[in-house]
Amino acid sequence: MKDYSLIIEKELEEKTEKIKKLEDKLKDAEEKLNELNKNLEQKVINRTVEVNKLLIQKSMFIDNLSHDLGTPLTPLMTLLPLINDEVNNPKIKEIVETCIRNVEYIRRVVNNTRELAEISTTNLILKKENLFDLVNELLKKYEVVFKSCNIKVQNNIDKNFFVKTEKNRLIQVFDHVVSNAINSMISKGGTLIIGSKHIIKKSEPFVQISIKDTGIGLSKEQTYHIFDEFYKTDDSRHKLDSTGLGLTICKNIVEKHNGKIWADSNGIGTGTTIYFTIPSSEIIFDRSFL
Repeated sequence: MKDYSLIIEKELEEKTEKIKKLEDKLKDAEEKLNELNKNLEQKVINRTVEVNKLLIQKSMFIDNLSHDLGTPLTPLMTLLPLINDEVNNPKIKEIVETCIRNVEYIRRVVNNTRELAEISTTNLILKKENLFDLVNELLKKYEVVFKSCNIKVQNNIDKNFFVKTEKNRLIQVFDHVVSNAINSMISKGGTLIIGSKHIIKKSEPFVQISIKDTGIGLSKEQTYHIFDEFYKTDDSRHKLDSTGLGLTICKNIVEKHNGKIWADSNGIGTGTTIYFTIPSSEIIFDRSFL
């Protein structure tokens, strides 16, 4: 008769040996994985340091370039209008006026580029501000423009909405977006509607702001790119009043608030809505869980 106990014991030894080999392989794999993780973490740290250095170098380059361009622009901005006043020849006058427009465009590009670099390298000091009052302050600035362009305005922001922001920076966001909206409605007039609502984002209270116009609208591709640096939509590519940096500045300011900005449009001729989020100073309860 076979001794089954010996057979079982042998099989058990073989399986135990296999398990031990598998455990050894698993341990080796775990050690290699840990080593890879350490190397990966170090690579991420090194890359982060490199990126930060490049960003600092970029800001320094932009600052130096803006200064170098701004210095010769100052006398040009002063002298060209004086020359224009003294010129009687219509053709020469037209040439001088073209120079003035181009110098003013370069000045706007320099100022916007410098502004973008400054926003990227400085932190915001957030304070409690009444959103309705802040928007009303800006809209008063454009009252004459709205009237002359036949643009109706609705400030639908709740008077009791308070946000955490740096006031001047947030006004810049509204200023750039509203200015773009006016340009899109300048030929036929239209309606500008500014609204807001509370939202919860990553368990934190935010205010989502919408600025809706009935202007020329955007294609789907344009909505993806209008916040890119120096990007211009087809209708503004040859306009000297557009630097292609206004909405990039808006994006940087909103992201400094830990917010998000995006555009929505159903296509050319349908108007555009710009949305962005900034922190609320109120405690908001998420009622979806109640």
